[in-house]
Amino acid sequence: MKRTDEKGFTLVEVLVSAAILGVGVMGMAAMQGMAFTKNVDANDLSLVTNIASDMMERIQANRQYAWGYHNIQTLGPGNCAAVPAPPPVGVTNSTPVNIVRVVQGDCAQWRTLVLASNLNNVQGLVQVTNAIPANPSLGARQVVVQVQWNDRGAGQRLRTVTFQTTLVPE
Repeated sequence: MKRTDEKGFTLVEVLVSAAILGVGVMGMAAMQGMAFTKNVDANDLSLVTNIASDMMERIQANRQYAWGYHNIQTLGPGNCAAVPAPPPVGVTNSTPVNIVRVVQGDCAQWRTLVLASNLNNVQGLVQVTNAIPANPSLGARQVVVQVQWNDRGAGQRLRTVTFQTTLVPE
């Protein structure tokens, strides 16, 4: 005997709602994996941005001798002992010993920061060239600080952060 006033869910309704719930939970799980990957990327980018801006600030603090930072690279262990480079054309005075120590110290500290970041194949590079200002007597320098590393993802794509500015001695 069938009662018509029974209330409840049929087995088909329960299975359909379980399937819909399962699809939603699987979508959220996939979204969590993507969020984790993007969080790691954002952390790496923030770290590299701080490292690049650190060197740019060091150069700006020593802007009169910015050319001394030219060709600083973090790859070779003895690279910091070779700086500063010879002065650019038109600069006749020799580099004071204390400036050489400052540039070498900045290089060594920056190299330590770059290598301590624990990023894959990370390297830093500084390029300083003469800028072409409207007034050549200003002695403006074009400074480019670049940090490269390989992404932590499966593709290991090459990532680069570049800071660029023009410095005019005070």
